[in-house]
Amino acid sequence: MKKRALILFLIISSMMISYAFSYPLEKILLKNFNTVLTLAKYEQKDAIVVFSDPNCFYCKKLKAETLVDKTVQKILANNFIIGEIFPTSESAAFEGKTYTYKELFGGFGVRGTPTIFFFDPNGKPITYIPGYIAPSNFSMVLRYIAEKKYVKKVNFKEYLKTKDTFMGTSTIVTLSQMEAKYIALHDPMSVQLKTLSNAHDPYMKYILSGSNATSTSQKMKKAGFYNIFTVR
Repeated sequence: MKKRALILFLIISSMMISYAFSYPLEKILLKNFNTVLTLAKYEQKDAIVVFSDPNCFYCKKLKAETLVDKTVQKILANNFIIGEIFPTSESAAFEGKTYTYKELFGGFGVRGTPTIFFFDPNGKPITYIPGYIAPSNFSMVLRYIAEKKYVKKVNFKEYLKTKDTFMGTSTIVTLSQMEAKYIALHDPMSVQLKTLSNAHDPYMKYILSGSNATSTSQKMKKAGFYNIFTVR
């Protein structure tokens, strides 16, 4: 049994190493405020909302350069749910009240676009970045927040001098049936995994169910998959 498990581990690891990480932006950047916050809560990740405008030059630059960067995408996939909203009449619920997206722009004090807001998994605002940010700098911001450096009172300017290579931590999250269905329906990065042989990409979100879900999830964690969800 141990030999079979070792062989399986080596096969999975080799598949992961050979995988070329590249996603279209639509798989990363969602378009609904409440979907972003709900997925963040269920997946136990921080949320990012980009307050944007379809005619904004730097919003387009952010999407064309920063959000398609491979390192940025890896950190986002493992640690965040990100979305983009425009100042429209579309409605959203926040802290027990309903607002239009345009009202959210005003409520969050957005004075220019893009403005990037960060929220914890419970929807509590953490901080924000006004304006465009380059891929290398955004990677450091993402790592700083994902590793909860702000909670530890780490000075950000001093942190920028370090060489942090954090991408994420392999985690297993237990979901209810309702949560699993929501993630499968609304997160383009999610996959309902039926057989372990179909798990090639360590950055996707794998939803496991059935009698073998627990043992399979442990094998995937040991093999280095980042986002593993089991349905109770």
